[in-house]
Amino acid sequence: MKIIRFYEDVGVMKVRVDTMDDLWSVQRIIFPNDIVKADSERKFKPSEGDEGELKKVTITLEVEKTELDKDATRLRIMGKILDGKPIEFVKLKSYHTLNIAPGDMLDIQKAVWKDYIVAVVKNAVSDSKKPRLGLIVVDDEKALPAYLLGYGVAFKSEIYSRVSKRMSQKEFGETQKKYYDNILSLAGDMDVDTIIIAGPGFTKDDIKKYGEESGIIGKMGKTLIFEAVSYAERSGIYELIRGEKVAKILNRERIRMEFALMEQFLTNLSTGRSKYGADNVSASIEEMRADTILVNDSVLGDLKIQHILTKAEEAGLKIEVFNSIDEVGTQLHGFKDIASI
Repeated sequence: MKIIRFYEDVGVMKVRVDTMDDLWSVQRIIFPNDIVKADSERKFKPSEGDEGELKKVTITLEVEKTELDKDATRLRIMGKILDGKPIEFVKLKSYHTLNIAPGDMLDIQKAVWKDYIVAVVKNAVSDSKKPRLGLIVVDDEKALPAYLLGYGVAFKSEIYSRVSKRMSQKEFGETQKKYYDNILSLAGDMDVDTIIIAGPGFTKDDIKKYGEESGIIGKMGKTLIFEAVSYAERSGIYELIRGEKVAKILNRERIRMEFALMEQFLTNLSTGRSKYGADNVSASIEEMRADTILVNDSVLGDLKIQHILTKAEEAGLKIEVFNSIDEVGTQLHGFKDIASI
């Protein structure tokens, strides 16, 4: 993502979105009643019986809701048209949907840009400059690949070894070699500079040995790191993210920080130092018993939550916005989407 311009005096920020991560970040900070302006297409009918044709227009609308379509890589922003150019192709006060895709630019206008909202955008700009991390957990039966992204973890399709103890020694060896080839080929195709291959047992070590002896790893042009985790499942991916052994790689990724904050919240919950729920968090701010506020992006548009976050800003507290659909965000949802530590 790139901030093209920010006219703070009139509350307008112009941004360019470049990736799916950026679309997700933009959705987090666009709320009902915000004003959004972007290029679009609209069907124009010269007469009532005419089928109409699509015309390129620039639409300014008042937002009512947003939807993120990961399959189509589109952010849909829906609302009522306030202005448009060319005006002859636009019907004011009618409803329209802006389909924002990577490469598009849009203006976002707010009555007030809160610091924590600006921070979401700036973090997205910073994240876009960071190298992404590839993760593959393996055992002798299957491998599960995933990407560590700015908005969380994206899991990919599993690869199965298809080896069986009933195979002959020759067939077993050939099938196992094909399995290792498929994993290393997957690692080579991942659009990242660094891949961590981890798992229980010796499969990860056998892959490393085979990859080095065959020369596949040397020709890959990527950094491969081999680590141990308990399971070749999603839980293994999250264990890997939390692990201290790979902290040096992951400490710049936001998701690891979110895990650490959630663990701190849970640890302090039993002592009463942590609070959750809008009313309790609000009280902890007023009583000066909070240092950091944790909040899910799914509730940023809630007026009560906005009032609490404004109080937190005025008190000089840190505000950390979580991805509500990731594991940590799901945990926070169980604590009413907002907490203080």
